[in-house]
Amino acid sequence: MDYGPIRRQNLLQSAKPHGLGSLLLTNPVSVTYLTGFTGDSSYLFLSEPQTILISDDRFAQQIAEECPGMDVHIRPHSQTLPEAVGQVLQAAQTATVGLEADHVTLALHETLRHQAPHCTFVPTTGLVEELRSVKDPSEVEQIRQAILIAEQTFRKLPTILQESSTEKELVDWIENTMRQSGATGSSFPPIVAFGERGALPHAPPTHRPLQGANQLLIDWGADLLYKSDLTRTLVSPFAKPLYSSQNAQSQHSFERIYEAVHQAQLAAAAAVHPGVPACEVDSAARRVLAEAGYEQFFTHGLGHGIGLDIHELPRVRSNSTELLQIGMVITLEPGVYIPGWGGIRIEDDFLITKDGTIRLSTLPHDPSGIG
Repeated sequence: MDYGPIRRQNLLQSAKPHGLGSLLLTNPVSVTYLTGFTGDSSYLFLSEPQTILISDDRFAQQIAEECPGMDVHIRPHSQTLPEAVGQVLQAAQTATVGLEADHVTLALHETLRHQAPHCTFVPTTGLVEELRSVKDPSEVEQIRQAILIAEQTFRKLPTILQESSTEKELVDWIENTMRQSGATGSSFPPIVAFGERGALPHAPPTHRPLQGANQLLIDWGADLLYKSDLTRTLVSPFAKPLYSSQNAQSQHSFERIYEAVHQAQLAAAAAVHPGVPACEVDSAARRVLAEAGYEQFFTHGLGHGIGLDIHELPRVRSNSTELLQIGMVITLEPGVYIPGWGGIRIEDDFLITKDGTIRLSTLPHDPSGIG
């Protein structure tokens, strides 16, 4: 099923309360969402009677393949994209056009005003993003496939893991393996953090070897146009023989913290229902960590939507006012980060349904192995 016409019609309906009958979409992700075109350097003019993709000869064949039947304005190489926009707007005889304020620079705005002096450009915020927050069945399936490739990659990790493996080597291996498995790339630069470096939620990879580190945190995801986002924290297979028993007696026990993080995610997932404010889900996780004495070490929001972008609406954090809806796909990723000791994070991807959630990711929560 082609969901493009439905999405475009829904966008026009959401623009009407703002007094807008025409929109110019300049964010490449918005263009992809509304048309299926996956190239760049192209804008979409959208009005009640017209849908025109404004592009150039480099993408003419690709547009024909990805967007059959769509009206297209192909500019010559001697014409700039804003000049082409001016030509399209002049022909459309539209007087007022909504712009994506978050994706139009001041310079582009001034250029568009110069190219289309008959138009009034009105800033809009979040119209497409709010539509994108609720996934249709085709989007959910694409996210499932992205999760599948990420999990297949993770399950291969024991075959290559060595004490001499460095954080950087594992990051490179994860990215390469996902590509070999069919992904276009990584959803974001993977995070691999050994030992105390796990206390950095977004630790950049170093040349530190796994040798001497008792635990490792891995945050990764596959990009198949739609993204996946997962995190697992593991006890190193090369941990000191007495690591577990010694840890149980230490001030910061891996087992105790891991269980607290795990229970925090379970509590958050149980709190997810349509109509619930996202901030309440964040609070459910924090209450568990507070009872365990670790809330002060949870230093980021609980989660976020995923889709064409790795961070989308809704924002699942303490100050979020967004209401959860059926069809949203979100991450739940509680974590505890203790400087000098390390960090533990567990992250999965969830689909919101009328009954609560379905966990789309299937890797077990087992810190002692890959699963």
